[in-house]
Amino acid sequence: MEKFKEIIPCVILAGGKGRRMGGKEKALINLLDRPLLSYILERVSGKVAPIALNINSNNEKFEKFGYTLIRDPIEGHLGPLSGILASLNWANHIQKEWVMTLPCDTPFLPKNLIESMVKTKNENPGIDLVIAKSRGFNHPVIALWKADIHTKLSTALKEGIRKIDVFTAPLKKAYVDFDGSNNSEFDPFTNLNSPLDLILAQQILGKLPPLFGLAGWSGSGKTTLLTKLIQNFTKIGINVGTLKHAHHKFDIDKPGKDSYNLRMSGARPMIISSKERFALIQENDENEETSLFEMLEMFSKQPIKKCDLVIVEGYKNENIPKFEVHRPELGKPLLFREDNDIFAIASDKHIDTDLPTFDLNNINSITDFLIQKYKIA
Repeated sequence: MEKFKEIIPCVILAGGKGRRMGGKEKALINLLDRPLLSYILERVSGKVAPIALNINSNNEKFEKFGYTLIRDPIEGHLGPLSGILASLNWANHIQKEWVMTLPCDTPFLPKNLIESMVKTKNENPGIDLVIAKSRGFNHPVIALWKADIHTKLSTALKEGIRKIDVFTAPLKKAYVDFDGSNNSEFDPFTNLNSPLDLILAQQILGKLPPLFGLAGWSGSGKTTLLTKLIQNFTKIGINVGTLKHAHHKFDIDKPGKDSYNLRMSGARPMIISSKERFALIQENDENEETSLFEMLEMFSKQPIKKCDLVIVEGYKNENIPKFEVHRPELGKPLLFREDNDIFAIASDKHIDTDLPTFDLNNINSITDFLIQKYKIA
């Protein structure tokens, strides 16, 4: 393991409410069966010490990680500045001159993050903090802070300052641009703010194929198009997985069959297997349907065969990329005008739009477009 000449303390900020994640603590949300927090800890292991977790709830769950827990010194969920103040206060308490802060939702941090930040700090005496930078943006939550500015920050919070950029504006700063050390197409400081971001993270990790949804009114021909697309893709060796939403109760095994009896007796889940195929049947909670994003995660796990592409049908209101299917004779409005996730349209009539449009009956042109868009050939 690489040894560092200077070991600094680190606080992982995990005290936010995670509103776009349904109010769940993002640090504890699973990405491929691991809490997001574990990815951050893995990135900094052996490079920082000691480590503390800034939290404001769920003490019992966070205690299991075995690190010091620190709370915001000012109640009311005042944002990341309050967590940074907690970090500075803790650093002073353990008599450390500097402290690193990291968010809990950035699982792809650069491997050279810590040493680069410390090196920049040592090359710029007299500064108050070092801020990470990438893609032309500053990331002030990912920063190395001098602990003695805690009084300034405490005063700023009491005066109503909530934005990090406003607080840091008069401070002496240095920046580390990580674009040159990162060869990936994605930003290593990508943070996960929504269920869709979790899906994108699985794709970055290579565990989930690209996906899109077919959107359209009932009777527009979505299932017909989907069937023909699957046939076309299969002919050229592209494996397609599908996820279809049913708007009503449905059953896939018949009363009297062994599988039906086992399921009705309470088996959760029930798997039936034969030489030709297997099927998994899982009962949802009575009042809560499994979300699209939870269903999509199944495509990243065994025993589901890895696909080259996943096509979703029936989730037209979800925040995923969509291909619209439209038939003017239905008298229904075009969906793309209200849905920014739609990237192309197939119709049997001309559509006036800047989006890519296709003849609904020209399956080959649609297939070629999707192959090029998702680079799956």
